[in-house]
Amino acid sequence: MSSSLLDAFSLVAHSEQLQLRLDAAAVELAKVPALVEEKAWLDVARQRVGLSREGTSDLPLRALRLPELDSLKGEYARILQGAAVDALERLHAGIAFAGGPRAPLLEALYWKLKLPALRRCDREEFEKFSADFDKRLKSTYARRMFGDPAYQVVGPALEAQRQAFATWRSVFTSRPLTDAEAEAVESELTAAARALEVPCRQARLLAQAALAPLKELLESSGVAQRPKRRGPRVAGSDADDETHPLLETDPADPNDPTADEREELAAAQASSLPFSAALPSSAGGVPHAVHEETGIPPTDSGATR
Repeated sequence: MSSSLLDAFSLVAHSEQLQLRLDAAAVELAKVPALVEEKAWLDVARQRVGLSREGTSDLPLRALRLPELDSLKGEYARILQGAAVDALERLHAGIAFAGGPRAPLLEALYWKLKLPALRRCDREEFEKFSADFDKRLKSTYARRMFGDPAYQVVGPALEAQRQAFATWRSVFTSRPLTDAEAEAVESELTAAARALEVPCRQARLLAQAALAPLKELLESSGVAQRPKRRGPRVAGSDADDETHPLLETDPADPNDPTADEREELAAAQASSLPFSAALPSSAGGVPHAVHEETGIPPTDSGATR
């Protein structure tokens, strides 16, 4: 199994979650007065990830059809399971908005349903629930109510819920890829990971800077989380570090001569007056100052001619 392929999938899947976390953090940050620069930084982070993710929305699902990534199906399905429950919650809110919090349609669809438990249940239990909820949606009563003009506003939420469950199922039901298809998907996955690595690192750092004044929001948003590393670390590799050597060392003193400038000064010394050839240099390679009155550099003994 290729660890580089596993890492590539982790990064692409991570970028999807990072985009969602950045969007959610932006909503919360917008509620805070001031912090104008911080909001701008977070917007830049969102744009970086969003532009880099173009064309990759369905890539994780297609990549999971590779036999090398079979071990990741359960983990990614758990993420999609959470997204499906989110869609259920939005559908519930839409029905309550259209028909009121005590709408009979809510009781017909969500009777004795505990949404938080659905996030933790295993695949078999979630599949059973999905089939049962689908039967409720297809009931004569539900179809009649969703066809009522008062519930037209719920249409997008209903379609999103159905799509979310279909996406979750596709992890386990998609057909295997042919050799040619597998080769193409591997290349696409690797290229996408390379394109996403730097923008995602930049976005995490920008988001951490933007949310630094709000410690609780920073911790709860999850924007600082990094993609899981599947393969062994390569010695000396800084690919996953959020630091840079330039940030860890003191900057050079701009008043010190550069290497080229030292070489130029040394050449000037060598071609100057005969008595200056043996003159000692300062530690930085700069010649000693000339005598204030005569304008002649001092000799080794400090005397002037």
